[in-house]
Amino acid sequence: MRIQPPAHLAAAAALALCAVMAGPGNRAAAADLGVSVQDSAGRGVAGIVIIAESDSPQPDKHAARTAIMDQQHMQFVPRILVVQTGTAVDFPNSDQIQHQVYSFSAPKRFKLSLYAGHRYPPIVFDQPGLVTLGCNIHDGMIGYIYVTDSAFFGRSDNAGVLQLHGLPAGNYTLTAWHPQIQEPTGSSLQLHVTVTDNGAPPQVFHLARPLRVESTHSGDSRWTDY
Repeated sequence: MRIQPPAHLAAAAALALCAVMAGPGNRAAAADLGVSVQDSAGRGVAGIVIIAESDSPQPDKHAARTAIMDQQHMQFVPRILVVQTGTAVDFPNSDQIQHQVYSFSAPKRFKLSLYAGHRYPPIVFDQPGLVTLGCNIHDGMIGYIYVTDSAFFGRSDNAGVLQLHGLPAGNYTLTAWHPQIQEPTGSSLQLHVTVTDNGAPPQVFHLARPLRVESTHSGDSRWTDY
């Protein structure tokens, strides 16, 4: 005669089996990757946008989120913002004077007419690419929003380093970008790296030239037709 275990023991065994089946060995492995940017003297370069793009299709990006690009002391804060495609960006004006924010860039063209405070709803950046921002009133105000399809991005810290977390194993293209990079390849550099379940060796971008001095834009005649 076959003896059935008590119901509570049978339930516990089923839960244990589920835990084994869903254990670490059955989950998609994810690894970390360290990336740094150095100048010609080997010193870290801060504030560089770094993006890791997988060579193979990746699952959906992330839940909808909102980033903030403020306006303080007649400057965009932060001056460079990197977001994932689909992110909404809020543009409050914390200055005591009005600003008129606009973009002529193909990934997102828009205009926020003269305002102060928090007048407009966030703008969704739904196409990847570089968006350059200006203020029609103050020529020295220039900002940048780098929009990427990748979920793995950030900016180098004061030591020139960025740690990317949770990368599935595979081949990636690393891009380092900054509006003041002046390498022979332009304002960006690329590296290719293979990430395994155990990660990958730290990757280093070497800048051969110093960052150029940022220039401001003068009155843009395109505004009259915008």
